[in-house]
Amino acid sequence: MTPALWTLRAVNLLLVLASAYLGARGKAVGMGPPAAAVLGVLALEAAAVFSGKLNGSAARRPAAAIVIVADVLLVMWIAHWTQEWGGALDLGVLVPAVLAAAEFGALAGAAAAAVPALFTAFLPAALGQGAGSNVVVPLVVRGLLFALAPLCAGLALGPERARSASAARITLARLRSAQIGEYLSFALFQLREYAISISTLAEAIALAPEGDPKRPERVERLRKAAGELGAKLSRVLGDQSALTNAPPPTQTSVDLSALVGACVDESREAFAPDGVRVTILSVSAVPPIHSDRRSIELALMAVLQNSLEACASRGGGAVTVLVRREGANAEIEVSDDGGGVAEADKPMMFEPFVSARRSSNGLGLGLSMSRRFLERIGGGLRVKSKAGYTAALLIVPLEHELPKIRLEESTWAGRRAD
Repeated sequence: MTPALWTLRAVNLLLVLASAYLGARGKAVGMGPPAAAVLGVLALEAAAVFSGKLNGSAARRPAAAIVIVADVLLVMWIAHWTQEWGGALDLGVLVPAVLAAAEFGALAGAAAAAVPALFTAFLPAALGQGAGSNVVVPLVVRGLLFALAPLCAGLALGPERARSASAARITLARLRSAQIGEYLSFALFQLREYAISISTLAEAIALAPEGDPKRPERVERLRKAAGELGAKLSRVLGDQSALTNAPPPTQTSVDLSALVGACVDESREAFAPDGVRVTILSVSAVPPIHSDRRSIELALMAVLQNSLEACASRGGGAVTVLVRREGANAEIEVSDDGGGVAEADKPMMFEPFVSARRSSNGLGLGLSMSRRFLERIGGGLRVKSKAGYTAALLIVPLEHELPKIRLEESTWAGRRAD
């Protein structure tokens, strides 16, 4: 449940209280207990909502069911307390019923409205306060009327909810596929390069002066094993070394502002629930970039996913995307107030399969593979986190440059075995 939905429910319950107060004027009925109950429930829920405890994937639906039932029971109890069974007071069940339809489907929403509406109409008739025994037809009509709004809302939201879920699955699958492919490319490249290094080193040892009578045999076995490993990898990866890497980037003209807008729209639909605001700011004009669009897109989507999910896990927040030109580079800065990164996790932010969010279902490849996507076109990725805020800076050269290779990714390939 987001702060926006909590506010909607709070306004609804306060209107129910106001309606009950106006209807009960002149009666010997005190409004203190209903007011205390409503304010107490809203205060407890606010503490949970604004702390983000009701926004986890496991807690969201149970929390929604609890608050919807609480709203309906409060409305029914207030109606019973004030003996106000009709009119505006009963309309208080429509808001939680529509929320039930949005979360659990049209039938659940219709039941959430029809059941209390029938109960509040049947109870006074059973107590002799109704219009007599002929109440079946009015009850049926009343139940249908109350069920109509949430039923229609659920039917209208169903296809949209399914479409959003499908879009989210497609986007997530595309990101994960690219990240896993990039990681496997990196891992296989490293394996093959190290196999070549082992073979080269073994050959150098084999040609050295012999001292130990068993040394030639051992060296030969090492060289044979290394050769077999290299042959197996060659059969798996192909004879061309390019096959150990992802397809080379293609250079096209990229409108960075349009690409950022498209990535933000897709990410917002896939990863951002209500309560997360996304703002795009353009500080300076960025000319068309001659680079690989796919590398920039995949890196930006993964960074946006991290920021949006971090804010969503806290019940809401703000993500700002800043686009500017800085010398020979374009820079995209994605910042959020999603809680930041713990100090213990900062040294491992770019490690594969390491996620800073313990409750996340992600693979932990987003930042590490995003940096590789950008370094492949000569760019880079930097991340800073402090005081609950996180900022990721994507550096994109205006003109395609040679790939950057960091020290920890280098191997012995091509070096002398001495």
